[in-house]
Amino acid sequence: MMKNMKFCEYQAGKLFAEQFSGNEVPLLLMQHLRQMDFPITRGISYERTVDDFLKQLAVNDVLRPLRVHDNLAILLDAQGALLKQNGKWALLFTPGVSEQQTVAEEAPLMPVLAQLFDLELQGKVCRVDVPERNSKTLLAGLAPFSILDEYCKKQNGGYLSVAQRIVIAGPEELYAHVPFCNYGSLSTVDKDEIENYSTIKSLLDDYIYLYDYSEGNDMPRPLSIAIFGAPGAGKSFGVKQIAKSCGRFAISSLNLSQFDSPTELFESLHEALQRGKDEIPLVFFDEFDAELDGTARGWLKYFLAPMQDGEYTLNGKLFQVNGAVFAFAGATASAFQEFLPETEEDVTAFQMVKGPDFVSRLKGILNIKGPNPSDETDRSHIIRRAMLLRQQMTHKVSGIYRPEGGLINISKGLLSALLTVSEYRHGARSLEFILDMSRLSEVSRFTSSCLPTAEQLDIHLDVEDFLRKLAFEQIIGDAVETYASAAHEKTRLKRIEAVRNSLLTNGANKIEEDAAMKRLLSEPDMVSWDELDEEFRSSYRSQLRYIGEQLQDYHLPIGIRPILGDETDTIRELYGPVLEMLAEMEHERWMRDKRQDGWRLGTFDQTMKTTPDLVPYDELEEKTKEFIRLSVRNLPEYLNEIGYELYRKSF
Repeated sequence: MMKNMKFCEYQAGKLFAEQFSGNEVPLLLMQHLRQMDFPITRGISYERTVDDFLKQLAVNDVLRPLRVHDNLAILLDAQGALLKQNGKWALLFTPGVSEQQTVAEEAPLMPVLAQLFDLELQGKVCRVDVPERNSKTLLAGLAPFSILDEYCKKQNGGYLSVAQRIVIAGPEELYAHVPFCNYGSLSTVDKDEIENYSTIKSLLDDYIYLYDYSEGNDMPRPLSIAIFGAPGAGKSFGVKQIAKSCGRFAISSLNLSQFDSPTELFESLHEALQRGKDEIPLVFFDEFDAELDGTARGWLKYFLAPMQDGEYTLNGKLFQVNGAVFAFAGATASAFQEFLPETEEDVTAFQMVKGPDFVSRLKGILNIKGPNPSDETDRSHIIRRAMLLRQQMTHKVSGIYRPEGGLINISKGLLSALLTVSEYRHGARSLEFILDMSRLSEVSRFTSSCLPTAEQLDIHLDVEDFLRKLAFEQIIGDAVETYASAAHEKTRLKRIEAVRNSLLTNGANKIEEDAAMKRLLSEPDMVSWDELDEEFRSSYRSQLRYIGEQLQDYHLPIGIRPILGDETDTIRELYGPVLEMLAEMEHERWMRDKRQDGWRLGTFDQTMKTTPDLVPYDELEEKTKEFIRLSVRNLPEYLNEIGYELYRKSF
């Protein structure tokens, strides 16, 4: 146990090499390193602080005296600690509370560390293993640390299982194990959103401080922030909830698409700024990037003077802005990078509307993700969907919600389809409208029979993808875990049998056979299902879900069903075009999962996560295709193990 080790506390003014040359465990505050000008963030997120430190530790030789120790403890104030024990990193953290600045730099550190260990035993502080990454991976930012990701990967069923529990029983279980933030009605466990919201909250808090200590003509310039996100992502909602939690802001919204001239804009702005001394105006400029007189983003130049100089002209008279926050919510870009120009032609147009001048006046940027994946690596979108669904169902659908137990009564198949559908066309609004359109007024359980027609659903989601997922869940969804376990065990036994046959063919002796079997059984994917890492478990589930969902397409020649008996249309072996079709599906599934893990096209490099196989199936080498065929050839046998079979459709 690390708590029983002997520690050496850092003393200001002494060199690391001088202090930590012995066998005692170095103990210091992360704030000590920040005071030495190491670029390590504070209070944004635990994960960013950890990665910032590990990057510095990997490349900065000033920290070499720390790097060489197998055991190390760095306090994140009193809220957590980054621990290295026998060369392995782990993080202690307090869910729902970010790193503060309450421990004085000269204060004794052992009592703080001892208290963290005690709080861990009480369940008030959590421990998570920090994944191993080399310096190349850290510096490239290819595998950023995520506590939510580490938690979900260790849960039986992965992200989907966690998301289902959130909708049915609420997020409280998750809140006990991962960082989260709450601002009014806004709650999130998404690392990027926590970081973004924490940054905006800090900007607003700092602005309140400046405002309160300013007088007369010395009022601070307006604080300008920009918010981007897909339509329906909730761009205004998040910032408004943070502002309300501060308790000092008078919030107004001006929608630029409703104005025909700058005069109308400044008349509305003038009215929005008329507040008492104790209230700070916060003005939302919705669709600030809308057209004006046919010019894209034509409004931008009119914001420059209020943003920079805190003044605006109305009816020929100059007015001062005596403190305000300007929040610009975009309508044409889902992220800040999309707002910026790419081509030379775009750059010229951007300059013509004073885009660079506008951007230079922004103090903060907020990208809102919403319920759809922000990119191919965004696994946590399913958790964001679950949080939104839970919130909507508890507030809108009283019949299926049981306040006394806090449970939502919804069929598992329907819930899985709602959580995993490829896209909600209009973001959070689509989730809300699907519930509004569903027939739930006189039911106590939400099932697929309550949904609106396919034509209505298609307004808000990819209805073909949704119905395929729903059909799969109805047929075999509950058996996915059983299939995954059975498929792993059969695969494991087949590999053992193949190695033994090879050894027998080659005339291996007993010593060679034992050595070969020992090597095989030491591989991480050769352990029993209960011991198997979630990465491998997820692959088995993913294979069945992906192929099973695709086979719900009526146009495909085969399908999955419970075993009927000695039917003539049952498929017992895979070969020819059917095998090739399933192999191509499996490759598509593999590429999707690899991209989610951050892999990119290139020569094979495990560290940099590049592989030449991220290409269409037809472009693969034949030996790679044959490997993929082998991975699906046993599908009929594995399905039979759980009472299902493949069959040829006759319609």
